Amino acid sequence: MALKFKEDPDFAAHNQVANDTAARELSHILEQIESAQANKADASKDESDLYVVAKAKGYNIRALKRLVKERKRDADDLREEEDALTLYKQFVGMV
Repeated sequence: MALKFKEDPDFAAHNQVANDTAARELSHILEQIESAQANKADASKDESDLYVVAKAKGYNIRALKRLVKERKRDADDLREEEDALTLYKQFVGMV
């Protein structure tokens, strides 16, 4: 058996304010997410366009992408990986 509560206009008004606030906040968050996604898509398109220009000028795209990726990494980690790669290449006769 569910308990029946007496109608309380103050409580109802408070709940409505809370619900309205949550709805506005949720709408704002969704707008921010959608904006970030649009910006990400625009940035991806810009990046693709830059690679097309670089390719048209004769640059090796795979090398450029690797260079971009390596510039983001820590120099010590990169050096350690390159040293290991050189050593492994020596082991299998590639150097």
